[in-house]
Amino acid sequence: MYTLEGKDFFDNIRRSVKLSHFVASFIPLALLVYFSIKYVIPYVTEGNLSTVPLNIGIVLVLAVVLSVLGLVLSTKATNSSIGSAQDLNRKIDSLFEITKQFRETMYLDILLENIMKSAMNLTSAELGALLLYDEEGRLKIRVISGKNSEKMKNRVIKPGEGIAARVAETGKAFLVNDVSRDNRYNPAFDRETGYHTRSIVCVPLICSNETIGVIELRNREQGIFTEQDEALLHSLADQASISIAQNSLQERQKSDFIHVTEILVGTQDHIQNKKGHARRVAHYANLIGKELGISEAELKKLYYASLFHDIGFMKIDMSEQWDREMMMNHSRLGYEMIRSISLWKDSADIILFHHERYDGNGYPMAKKKEEIPLGARILFVADTYDALTSEHSYKKPLDKETALEEIEANAGTQFDPAVVQAFTSALNEAGVINI
Repeated sequence: MYTLEGKDFFDNIRRSVKLSHFVASFIPLALLVYFSIKYVIPYVTEGNLSTVPLNIGIVLVLAVVLSVLGLVLSTKATNSSIGSAQDLNRKIDSLFEITKQFRETMYLDILLENIMKSAMNLTSAELGALLLYDEEGRLKIRVISGKNSEKMKNRVIKPGEGIAARVAETGKAFLVNDVSRDNRYNPAFDRETGYHTRSIVCVPLICSNETIGVIELRNREQGIFTEQDEALLHSLADQASISIAQNSLQERQKSDFIHVTEILVGTQDHIQNKKGHARRVAHYANLIGKELGISEAELKKLYYASLFHDIGFMKIDMSEQWDREMMMNHSRLGYEMIRSISLWKDSADIILFHHERYDGNGYPMAKKKEEIPLGARILFVADTYDALTSEHSYKKPLDKETALEEIEANAGTQFDPAVVQAFTSALNEAGVINI
């Protein structure tokens, strides 16, 4: 972060530069005094200023004006340069904090989201995409954020197709602030999304001399992308590449475990006809948990509880899906399924109680307030928000603002007020990210 010591450092620089400017301005001022003593004072002592030669008067006035103007302009330039340096210093400090967060993030999907968000924030980009090579050697969009972008997620980029592919193939960064004048730009993205690309900065993700993907950003919110933006993005990409590689290695080591998880999550979503629901809920729950400052161990429990919170529906027969009592039993069924698996057993209680209400009118045990595990209170808010904002066959989704207002209106009755406040703060800070 931008520390007090950093502020003092720049203030000292500003004072030193101003002093040097003043000293530099002393020379014309000294000349002014010299000319005044030699040419003006004699006329003053004689009491006849009207006889002072015009050219001497002009020279004296110009000397004064130029001295003052030079001092003002140099001070203004100094302040501007110091301001730019302070802004860069803040961004570099932010970059250090960001890379620390990368190292501490345990799950690849959340890591990629954080990398994308951080890259866009550092450069003030309107739209961004993170592309990685998959196991088949195809360059695929893994994360994309920005206007009209969601439909492009998981799209495979063909070799030589546009700037991203070229950067991935050459391992060299690319910056252009007018794509209409560059024949390397592929306008297919704009045609398919309706987005209007003006500028692009794209850097490779390289680990152990191997390109594993790229980060591509489009359209700076104000002004144009600069070499400083490219340099910051390079630094971010270097750290992101290491984190992605390490995270990917850990995930490959747990490939069987992950594969089973994916099967269960996919089956769970399919039974409910809610594609992507579990992962979106996991993402929202993670935002809340971090805002509340819970430990990594608790975040891990919450993550798996979020993924499997509706797994109990797999034990309910299709013919019983309209039986309210049976459907309300899904949290207990899920608890029974998960608590017997050692890797996930710590998440079982969160699943069991994730439909308990803060006022005690929930199920299955009518617990209230702090009797309900914090993870379950978090999961309830995350689950409800996604249910309100996602499209299902039986209802139209609410917009994100309306859904959040509805949740806030039920704080203290249905939901824990502290959890609702944390969710609101997290969305304001990070934005709502669709998965």
